[in-house]
Amino acid sequence: MKSSSNRGSFDNDRPRVRSVGNPGYTQRTPADLSRSANPNYGSNTGAGQAYGAGQGYGAGPIPGVTEEPYHDMNQGGGNSPVEEPFDYSLMGRPNSSAVVKRKPSSGSRPARKPSSSSSAARPTHIKSTTVKKKKGHSKSSKGGKNSSGKGMRVLAIVASILAVSAAVIGILYAFGVFKPRIEVVMADGTIQKIKAEDAYLELTDGNRYYDGTIVNDINIGGMTREEAMAAITAGLEAAPLDVNIDLKVQEQIYDLDLSSLALTVNTDEILTEAYALNRPTDPEDFEQLKICYNAYQAMKNTPVKYQTAYTCATDGLNNLVHGVLVPLELSAQDARITDFDKDNNVFIVEPEAAGFDVDIDKAVTDVTDLLENRIYEGVVEVDSTEIEPELTEAYITENFGKISSCSSTTSNTASRNNNINQACKYIDGTMLMPGEVFSFNDVVGMRTEARGFQEATVITGGKYEQGMGGGICQVSTMVYGAAVKANLHIVNRSSHAWPSGYVSAGLDATVDWGSIDFKFENDTEYPIVVRAHYADKNVSVSIYGHKLPDGQRIEFIAESQTTTPAGATEYVADPNAPVGQTTTVRNAHDGIRAVSYQVWYDANGNEIRREQVATTNYKMYVKKVEVGTKMPDGSHAQFDASTGKVITPTPTPSPTPAPATPTPTPVPATPTPVPDDPADPPEDQGGGE
Repeated sequence: MKSSSNRGSFDNDRPRVRSVGNPGYTQRTPADLSRSANPNYGSNTGAGQAYGAGQGYGAGPIPGVTEEPYHDMNQGGGNSPVEEPFDYSLMGRPNSSAVVKRKPSSGSRPARKPSSSSSAARPTHIKSTTVKKKKGHSKSSKGGKNSSGKGMRVLAIVASILAVSAAVIGILYAFGVFKPRIEVVMADGTIQKIKAEDAYLELTDGNRYYDGTIVNDINIGGMTREEAMAAITAGLEAAPLDVNIDLKVQEQIYDLDLSSLALTVNTDEILTEAYALNRPTDPEDFEQLKICYNAYQAMKNTPVKYQTAYTCATDGLNNLVHGVLVPLELSAQDARITDFDKDNNVFIVEPEAAGFDVDIDKAVTDVTDLLENRIYEGVVEVDSTEIEPELTEAYITENFGKISSCSSTTSNTASRNNNINQACKYIDGTMLMPGEVFSFNDVVGMRTEARGFQEATVITGGKYEQGMGGGICQVSTMVYGAAVKANLHIVNRSSHAWPSGYVSAGLDATVDWGSIDFKFENDTEYPIVVRAHYADKNVSVSIYGHKLPDGQRIEFIAESQTTTPAGATEYVADPNAPVGQTTTVRNAHDGIRAVSYQVWYDANGNEIRREQVATTNYKMYVKKVEVGTKMPDGSHAQFDASTGKVITPTPTPSPTPAPATPTPTPVPATPTPVPDDPADPPEDQGGGE
């Protein structure tokens, strides 16, 4: 800092030092520092006091600011200002190198007096350097005094405002000014806004029931659970000594014995339910909190009432009620076909019976309701219903009868007709229940003499032979036709080697014990009966059951689509037959491809539809003849297979001369008659190849 000798007469032009003071700020300021060092500081604080009292920035001195004149180091008793650093951290700013000058008090240390001689004694280069450094510092202080003072004043004001605002906000928040509120309706009907947290605490504080909670006419409001349990138990009616409840089904009364059931009272469940009423679960759910609080207030005017009750164990009661009512239930019985009257061709029917259904579950509920309402005597009306059967005797009488029939004429061969008659006897009256299968071989059985069968012509291996039961394939064919006309499911069917003479090609069904069988299934919902009859060279098979709807009927037809003519006769040698004897073992048969159909007709005879049943392929067979080649002496004659002729040798001459050997004379074959076809067709026991 320059000495007074260097300042000259510029004191009057220098700006005064201003110290910023804030009476409302509690921290120490540079002015406080000056006040403690200068006893005369208070003489200029009037403006500062006026500012603190609420006066604004008016005319005159700046409030809170004291002015101190600059003094020459040689004036004022030789005292010079003392430089002390200002602690700007008190105002929230970093400390600065700025300094404040103040006059020392009388008790201060003496001021340093600059000496010209001492200055002269110093080396010139050192003094010059020192002067430059002081000079530069002095300029910096002079240029920043005014702006630095204003900055400190603004920062001090802002800091004060922020501190006061933070304090006010903290106080308001502490008093809950900013906490969420809910609008509720009080018990007196007034609408108020209260803090949500206060409402939640009021509803959940303590383990006590709300006022207006009534159990068995006892107000348990304000009680704990233990206190409420004791109060209710003390006033609880004693359990009934006897429970007398009966069940009434139509006009009949049935006793329901409930003595085995222990009665229990549901006080614990009621208290749990009452405690949970209107009690919020989430303090942040303001909507739920509002609803609960309003209901809680409403309970003070309109109490919520609960009533305990004695109850029985549900499982035990359920079993007891079932034990009484289950035996009363009956299933409806449909009318049932038990037999068939062959004399009158009608079914024998067991009449239907109505069923009886009891609503047991509802009866259990009704008894439980009585007990829960503390009603221990009474009669429970049990709902019941009669169940009508689906199939009645009247329906069977009206809708059951002959469904179909199939018949044909037999031959004049007594043995064949005997076998046909025997097969019909075994079949007649066979009843098939729904889902059962008719097997011709199972029903007719093995064809033996002991069972009444005889030998007759059959077709075996593509030729005629004699076999036991020959002719019964005509019966199996009639059964096949009747089953198709009754619209029954055909399980197994095989054709003959060639068409039979008593039905069209494609409509026959052959059988052979142990290898070939004919089967059909009763795929209806009702029993059926198969009737078979032979008389006066006529065989017929009929099926009885549920008739086709609306008077409909089915015809069974076949159409031959292709024919392959038979070729030339086949001759074979028979070494065991006398020379020239012939036997026809097979007649000629054309090859045929036939297709069979079901043709449906309505009650007026109009064709409704036709459905294909089967395709049958019959092989072509040439006529086959056996020719005997055995000579009387046991030798065999020559045989021409192309013509069927045999050549017999000429007898050997005696030793006497004899005429020339004559040419062998062919022996004409003597044909053996075979059964007529188709006038008297042989039947096979299992025929077709």
